[in-house]
Amino acid sequence: MSENEVIASLRQARDRFLAFAFCRADLLIELSDTHKIVFISGATQSLFGRTVDELTGMSLFDLVVRQELPVLEQLLNGMIGGNRPDPINIRFVKKSEGPRDLSITGYYVEDLEKHFFLSCKIPSPHAIEAPQVHDRISFGQAVIEHQKSNPEDKLTFIELENYDEFAKRLTKETRSELSETINSYLRASSSEANSAASFGNGRYGLISRPDLDIEHLSNEITRQVQAADPAGVGLKIEKASIALADSGISGGNAAQALSFMIQQFAQDHNQAFSLEELAHSLPEILVRIQKTATRIKNVINGADFMIVFQPIIDLKTRAIHHYEVLARINDETGSPQDFIRSAEDLNLIKGFDLAVCRKAIKWLENNPSKNFRRQLAVNLSAASIGEQDFIEKLIPMLAPFKDTPEKLLFEITESTKIPDPILANQSMQTLRKLGHKVCLDDFGVGEASLQYLRMFQIDVLKIDGSYVREALDDTTSTHILSSIADLCKKLNIRTVAEMVEDEATTNMLIDCSIDLGQGYYFGRPCNDITIFEEPDKPKVVVRRGQSSETWS
Repeated sequence: MSENEVIASLRQARDRFLAFAFCRADLLIELSDTHKIVFISGATQSLFGRTVDELTGMSLFDLVVRQELPVLEQLLNGMIGGNRPDPINIRFVKKSEGPRDLSITGYYVEDLEKHFFLSCKIPSPHAIEAPQVHDRISFGQAVIEHQKSNPEDKLTFIELENYDEFAKRLTKETRSELSETINSYLRASSSEANSAASFGNGRYGLISRPDLDIEHLSNEITRQVQAADPAGVGLKIEKASIALADSGISGGNAAQALSFMIQQFAQDHNQAFSLEELAHSLPEILVRIQKTATRIKNVINGADFMIVFQPIIDLKTRAIHHYEVLARINDETGSPQDFIRSAEDLNLIKGFDLAVCRKAIKWLENNPSKNFRRQLAVNLSAASIGEQDFIEKLIPMLAPFKDTPEKLLFEITESTKIPDPILANQSMQTLRKLGHKVCLDDFGVGEASLQYLRMFQIDVLKIDGSYVREALDDTTSTHILSSIADLCKKLNIRTVAEMVEDEATTNMLIDCSIDLGQGYYFGRPCNDITIFEEPDKPKVVVRRGQSSETWS
């Protein structure tokens, strides 16, 4: 074989390997041991706005958004030793345009001049964009899953003390940049591509390898915080780490304890759940968690709660449109908000939601009326509607309403982020195909209100009461209400306003074209629905365990 034939054969083999590589990648990059690009092939113009010649010889670090530098550095360092890390999204700078994400993985070859070989893929535009860091709900789930396969890893909590006051000294741009930088350091230090969490208010979580130098990470964050501070002072950083596998706790209980601790740390603003306690008192914490879980399970299994009703009114006609079903836990006074939050944190909310549905369905079957319209709306947690097994258990319960599905509506509460929006929408559409109306609750204060309104097909939108409460004295809130109403009319969605307290608010909502209203002005929650149907009927006392409540 001649020299030219050998060269041609080698080129053909090279091109064949490149063709195979491009089956899984949009861009291939080879880096020197100093991170300089020695080879690059693929969509360089569309991704970077540069030619192959322009990119060759550049440092890859010069193409990355500054806040993402720790992530890239950690990714490359993680390859040394023969590891192939999971793909991770990193933001790159495109010439004359904004940054864009690339999903990157790769391999380090000691024998090939210590070079790095990277495979880069453009994230699918049709996929739900995964957050670069977790929120409290998804992080709790990630910890439970991670514990099963990597129990030797550790969970770390980090808190910037007095962050709220510190943040007031920063501009909006500086706060955003600092947040992105801290998130990047955490992602770079996490054991997998997405094992870090940002809870807000200067609180963070991290799953890391056992040998991670937490002190070094803390010092890096401290340096970034000090650099962002106009006074150059910075903040004190508290941290605590615990092993995912604690020697004194069995697997299932440990997972439950760890998940619950995450929720408490992420949302506790009373400092009752300290980092020191997290680090040193896991068995004691578990006892408290088990006690709470047992209480919730007993309430669910024994249906140890009652349902009360609050009317939702057509604002123009003042006729009752339907009633919202609210749960009241026996032997507890007031709203069951803490009970429901704990049930969500302990992944027990699905059982409670089904129990409330069961009780509401039974009430409708036992209390028919020829004279009054009795339609009930039952709350379903976002954590429930996004789970396949929940909807599979709910559907058979709806059989009695095959011919009268309008009697039962469902309100999806948005207090927690829906874990699987695609599955959640499928569940909502299953309910709607059966004839049941679906309402998105708490609009305006949830995790992704506008995103959910775009993704989900719904029938009713309930606007959070904070907008209503402020609208009489705040024209901005009034304009927001009008805009929401206008948008919903175009989408064929009815609107409900919460916290309607007086006639002035009612008239304001009518002027904003809001359809329905709910609040103490129209009636407080009551277990006797005839109170609303027969206004002249004497008021009654609602008894729950040893407590009582009245409405007027």
